Amino acid sequence: MKIKGLCILLIGISISFSCNQAGKEEGAKKVNTADSASTQELEAAIRANPDSVSLRFRLVNEFSKQGKIKEAVAETDSLIAKDSTNAAFWYKRGALLMNLPDTNLAITAFKRSIALAPMFMEPRLDLASIYASRNNALALVLADQVLHFSEDPRTQTQARYLKGLYYSNNNENQKALQEFDTCIVNDYTFLEAYTEKGLILYDQKEYANALKVFEKAMVVSNTYAEAYFQAGRCELALGNKEEANQYFQKAAGLDKSYKDVVDTLLKKK
Repeated sequence: MKIKGLCILLIGISISFSCNQAGKEEGAKKVNTADSASTQELEAAIRANPDSVSLRFRLVNEFSKQGKIKEAVAETDSLIAKDSTNAAFWYKRGALLMNLPDTNLAITAFKRSIALAPMFMEPRLDLASIYASRNNALALVLADQVLHFSEDPRTQTQARYLKGLYYSNNNENQKALQEFDTCIVNDYTFLEAYTEKGLILYDQKEYANALKVFEKAMVVSNTYAEAYFQAGRCELALGNKEEANQYFQKAAGLDKSYKDVVDTLLKKK
């Protein structure tokens, strides 16, 4: 499994920091005010045009952007109430509900979307991702359906990635590696496939081979913080603390959420 960094909140007492912080808070207030104004404008437009699907979809997306998932779901439900046979509405509902702890309602929405539009691949992929996280073999069934029906290379690669996740979660590592390798061959920019392949090798204590995988990911994207972080773990496991620190610092520079876990790992060695 990936080790996730925890965000650290630095509290200062200097006047300069306080002024800087006050500026940031003022900026945040302006953003929140702008979000609120945008939402209010959309709601006013909807009151004037209650049958406008595009306006309601924009409001759903605005709520979602603000993290107001329940409000976004409620607005989506209003669309479904007017057209319960629209697969896109049910898919949107499921996608929103995936942000909540209980994904059972998302599963129901995705199933409804699939039933209404069997050739709609997105709900199959999202449903497969839920099942893969639950170690449920239905993930393989759905992924294979996508591979059978879809001719889109990117969609097929996503399906293989989900199969890889299922196999990895169930410790069928050779099958998982085959799927992740296929993902990389089909789309060398698929960074998550590199990560999952490297993590399997790391867990198998093949630290040098795992390091090579993460270094390849860095070549694909030199701003992919996860690759630097995992490469640092590999170097640390190989006893190369200086090299590990360089990778860790790069990861933390790209994504500050890694800072805490990096500090913890270095202290252990």
